[in-house]
Amino acid sequence: MSDSQASASTFTFGIRRLVLVDSAGFCYVEIPVDNHGLILGPGNLGKSSLLNSLRLFLLPENNFKNSRKKFAFRNASAGSFYTNEESYQHYFPSQFSFLIMEAENPAGTHCQILYRDNASQLSYGRAFVPVSYDQLRPLFWNGDGEDGIGQAVPELSFSRLSEALKKLSKDTKLVNDPAKLKSMLYSSELMNADAVRYSVLPLGESDERRVQSLRTLILLLFEMKADDQAMANAVASIIEADKKFADDAFDFNIDDFLNRHDQLKQQQSQLNRIEKERPRFEKLNRDYQAYQTLLRSQHDFAAFRDGVASALADIGAKRRVALDAFNEQNDTLRHVLQTLKKLEQEVSGLKGEIRSADRRIKQAEQSQKDGELLVAQYGEMTLQEIEDIQKEELEGKRGHLAALKSAAQAEIRLEQIQRKKLDLERQLESLRDRESKQQWQLQNQLDEATAAPLRAVDPRLMMASPGQDLDADSKSTIEAFARLFIPNDQGFDWFDAEYQSQPARHTNFAEQRHHIESERNSLERERSELADTANQEHDRPRLIERTEKEIRAIEKDLETLQRYPAAATTLKDATEEKLAAEEQLAKLDEQARLELEKQDAVQQKAAKAKAEKDRIEERERELAGLSRSVGTVEHRFPHLKEVDAEQPLAIEKVSAAAFDDLQTQLDDLEERRRNILDHLRQFVYLGIHEDSDGELQKDSPASSIIRETFKSLADLFAGMAERWQVLEEQIAIHNETVASYRQALKSNHEHIARFEAQLNRELDGVRINDLVEIRVDIHTDPKFRNLVEEANNIDPYGNQLQSDAFYDRLRVFVADFFGEQGGSKRLTMDKVITGISYRTRKENAANLDKKGQSTSTTALINLELVYRLLKRVLYPGVQLSFPMVLDELASVDISQMPSLLERLRRQGFNLFSAATHSASAEVIYLIGRHLEVGQMRTARPYSPQRTLVFWGGAEGFTGGEPLSHWADQTQNSLLEPVDE
Repeated sequence: MSDSQASASTFTFGIRRLVLVDSAGFCYVEIPVDNHGLILGPGNLGKSSLLNSLRLFLLPENNFKNSRKKFAFRNASAGSFYTNEESYQHYFPSQFSFLIMEAENPAGTHCQILYRDNASQLSYGRAFVPVSYDQLRPLFWNGDGEDGIGQAVPELSFSRLSEALKKLSKDTKLVNDPAKLKSMLYSSELMNADAVRYSVLPLGESDERRVQSLRTLILLLFEMKADDQAMANAVASIIEADKKFADDAFDFNIDDFLNRHDQLKQQQSQLNRIEKERPRFEKLNRDYQAYQTLLRSQHDFAAFRDGVASALADIGAKRRVALDAFNEQNDTLRHVLQTLKKLEQEVSGLKGEIRSADRRIKQAEQSQKDGELLVAQYGEMTLQEIEDIQKEELEGKRGHLAALKSAAQAEIRLEQIQRKKLDLERQLESLRDRESKQQWQLQNQLDEATAAPLRAVDPRLMMASPGQDLDADSKSTIEAFARLFIPNDQGFDWFDAEYQSQPARHTNFAEQRHHIESERNSLERERSELADTANQEHDRPRLIERTEKEIRAIEKDLETLQRYPAAATTLKDATEEKLAAEEQLAKLDEQARLELEKQDAVQQKAAKAKAEKDRIEERERELAGLSRSVGTVEHRFPHLKEVDAEQPLAIEKVSAAAFDDLQTQLDDLEERRRNILDHLRQFVYLGIHEDSDGELQKDSPASSIIRETFKSLADLFAGMAERWQVLEEQIAIHNETVASYRQALKSNHEHIARFEAQLNRELDGVRINDLVEIRVDIHTDPKFRNLVEEANNIDPYGNQLQSDAFYDRLRVFVADFFGEQGGSKRLTMDKVITGISYRTRKENAANLDKKGQSTSTTALINLELVYRLLKRVLYPGVQLSFPMVLDELASVDISQMPSLLERLRRQGFNLFSAATHSASAEVIYLIGRHLEVGQMRTARPYSPQRTLVFWGGAEGFTGGEPLSHWADQTQNSLLEPVDE
């Protein structure tokens, strides 16, 4: 901003143009407001609401909530105010609804655009753009067309509009925050173009008091027909705003004041009542301390209860373990006894086996001894050879016996003996031949590997002699045959047959010869006996008996010979069996010894297990009895069921003696508890303690309730000295408040008088029509004046409450001043100032007259007063160009119209009024410009309900002035000369 622009004379803030789009009953209306004007049109067309829409631009609001207080849109026909919804739908009925105000200030021309904001209910948004409306018109209205009326812009929307505005200027702003709006609309930083760019009313100070005063004055500018009370409210608002400090604001909340006194008095009464009950509290305290000491017994009881439960669980587990151990020991003992019995049976069986083995050993030894004696008689002859000899001899003996018994048999036997003797002679001859060839025996010509398997088959094979050396073929054939035998541990396998190994033997030819000769001699003797027996019959029985005896002896030898081969094996087996049985018997004896020792040990353990089981069962019975006793106590004192223990009592400490001690403590605790409850309930009854939930009235209040209540009472009595001190301090503070309220009443009473004097000084020399002197009288409520006088008669200093008489008189004032109305009883400036009146003096009159003036004269006086009040609010040195709405233009004396218009122009106001076509031509002429707003309707509106259109400027009379003085600048082209 240049220096020239910064001069006081150029600090002009004005409103140039007002545009409504699909709003207030119009499709599109554009009117200039930078000069006087009269809006003409049929009744109920919306002319007044068109002008009243300026309130929406000038006040920092963003919604229609509480619109009566914010905007005061009045329904003149109904004598009431429009509702929030009615007002909102009137100005913003559709998405095409926009309100535009073109304004100017030292930073230049700008437009403020209001639009419907659907973000929340009843809200509207605001856009600022630093350009003239001429640049914006195509965005809202298409003026092209044959009829010259124009049509709606079909693509109009806020999103398109905001994009267009941002393209027009980077300084375009969209603002909805009331605080931000306040700083923009009322900025007075005249040297800062950015800060003042969108300012319309620069305030001297932008605090809330100034804004509220400005709100009151703006409403007056749009309703100059306002009554005396409206002017009184405006004066009250200005008086508050005119105070140096915000803390000086007159806002005396009498309700709070009286309530505070009642609170302090009630506190004082309460403290006295509490002090009276101190002896009772001291007795309660003694009982409570004893109670606290005994209170531990509840937790000890809970610990004992849990300990009993733990002990029962533990003893039950131990009983099961002991029973299992006892049963286990019994089972073990039974098993040991069964084992011993089994061992006894096995020992008995082994001993029987040993006896049997002994018998077999004796038999085998006897058989072996008899066999050895028998075999020894035959030298190196094999058992088979011996057996053959024995059988042959047996046969001979039987034949001899038969011969002895029968003569015929004797003849047969003698023949047999003869043949046998001949056979023996041949055997002797063969023996001598073999003896001569013994050097060529096979066992002497074959190696042992070949001889051994053949000897195992039959030893005689190797004792045979070919009488000469074996030729090679015979020897290889024998060896090949011998190789078919497979050696094993016992001898040789011949396919699936097994042969035992046999030792090598040599033929005893002498013995064999002796045996043959003995047998031949025996045959000779038998022959001789048979021959002799025939002659000697008396010897026959003896010989028969002898022969039978010999037969038995031979049969016995045959039996011995048959037993002899197995005797050694039987002896070996029996001996091994006996040794094994004896070894097993020794083991069984050792095992039996160990089992007996185990039996002793198990019997001892079983005895101990039984003793332990009996002890545990006895302890379990004791604990079961204690558990029943615990249940009995819990039945007597149910609250103990809710008490929890930190940890159960150690199992070893759970005893009947411990329970008896606990029961004694609990009985004492319950007695203390009853005493404490009696005291606490008495404190509740006396109102010293509040028991809103009725916990203390229960049969058995929780310990936490008792503890908290006692603590509350203890804190209460302990803090009594401090509470008395605090009360005295609060009384002193309240008395200081009384003093400050007294001073506030007095100073505000004086401030009203000073403000009245200042206004009257400013009105010195002001002439309105035929009035040469005007004085303002600010009227205050007489009850307020009486309250001021009453307050001056008290002494507010001290630490005692004021007398009840003072507060009684204050209550009488509240009843008289506020009546029966509800709500807060706040004594504020607007309630104290009850009205404004004027005293006037005409020229040549000696005294001021209180008589009322005409409507037009009163309007002029009001205008002068508003002008003076507005100067107090605005930044010093600024010049305004604002519309001022006067609805009752017809009531103004036509003779006073020129002076009214001149005074308004000089003060920066442009008169605007609405009238029907019945308005007088003289009034229309004097105002100079008029706007016919009800003549044009568009065929293409935004909404079918709103088709009225007005734009293009005003019509009027120049009165000799240049046409450019009043014509709208948009019609300047009509004034240019025609180029013919």
